[in-house]
Amino acid sequence: MKVFSINDICEIKSGKRIPLGFDFVDYKTPHPYIRARDIKNGNINTDDLIFLEENTYNKIKKYIVNENDIAITIVGASIGDVGFAQKNVDGFNLTENAVRLTHFNDNASSKYVYYLLIQKQYKELMQTIAGGAAQPKLGIYKIQKIKVCLPSFHDQEKIASILSAYDNLIENNNKRIKILEQMAENLYKEWFIRFRFPGHETTRFTSSNMGKIPSTFTLAKMQDVFEYYIGGGWGEDEYSTDFPVEAKVIRGTDFPFVERGDLGTCPNRFHKESNYNARKLEPGDIILEVSGGTAEQPVGRTILVSQQMLDRFNGQVICASFCKLVRLKKETISPIYFYYWMQFLYETRIIDRFQLQSTGIINFKFEYFLKKGDVMLPPSEIMKKFEDLVSPIHAQIEKLAMETENLIKQRDLLLPRLMSGKLAV
Repeated sequence: MKVFSINDICEIKSGKRIPLGFDFVDYKTPHPYIRARDIKNGNINTDDLIFLEENTYNKIKKYIVNENDIAITIVGASIGDVGFAQKNVDGFNLTENAVRLTHFNDNASSKYVYYLLIQKQYKELMQTIAGGAAQPKLGIYKIQKIKVCLPSFHDQEKIASILSAYDNLIENNNKRIKILEQMAENLYKEWFIRFRFPGHETTRFTSSNMGKIPSTFTLAKMQDVFEYYIGGGWGEDEYSTDFPVEAKVIRGTDFPFVERGDLGTCPNRFHKESNYNARKLEPGDIILEVSGGTAEQPVGRTILVSQQMLDRFNGQVICASFCKLVRLKKETISPIYFYYWMQFLYETRIIDRFQLQSTGIINFKFEYFLKKGDVMLPPSEIMKKFEDLVSPIHAQIEKLAMETENLIKQRDLLLPRLMSGKLAV
């Protein structure tokens, strides 16, 4: 084993801010842009990327990631988040709020160094050396001095290969989850957007303020289908007699991960008993994001709470204060159907009607949404058939998510033992 500084084994390159007078676009182009929020849990997430027009891209086209680079976030609360650049992100532009480690020399395997840097102690180290300013920043000169202990290059490659086998299984599960999600979404669109539901052949259509809909469908206001709603909570960092209840908190930033079954990003907090009891999540609840969006990503995203999800949280979970818990009148509307209705409102940007922006933060006009927001209600038997078909798909997604969670735990237990030499390679 030899000790090297990061500067001894690779080059460190910065990302680039979008020039003044230029902006992102809300449609896909050949030029995706990786933000700090896309770098999480060892990955560069491509599910929610934003894009650049050709002119903007030409201004910053040299600030990209290449396959096998390591991206590290350097600003704000996410300092020290690490993502490995797979082939699918090669050539993507990188935010100024991250750097990349690139051009590794013969002393280091980039994949091995990546596995080192995703360990908890390195994230904590990077957050510490970033400093305690109001807006801490992990400068390149600070990253250059970080020390890593490396075995021979041959052993690095062997260890990285063993750990990559776990990552490949995890990635395969994520692909299967994505396919299942698409299956459920396609079924929703077939039945409730194209109106090709069972029995549609004899259906007549009628005019509504949402266009032509089947005459057996009705429109209701959100307040007519909500049984209970309350803002989320945040609690405290540590236990006290005033804050004795320990529970995880789902934030808006966790939504993309929770949807895929990754619960590891949700922080653990302590709550007042009365606050917790009023906000404790139940199966069929909807979590609605009501604050913190951007022009490219409006608020109004939703999560459907399942029993399997609650079991994995040991039943101890609430949503964060920038979200609302919504509990539906289940005799009136199916929670699974309502979840996909909200997805439809979001994807079509109908949800933008309920946005309010001030001081750079986008908020959701919830009370206005209650009174003016429409929800289309199919006959109960159609919603029941849809739920019966989609529920098993959601159960499969949860099963794959649990498998993934176990694979991550196994990999992370194996990681330090391989690197310390306790397990021979």
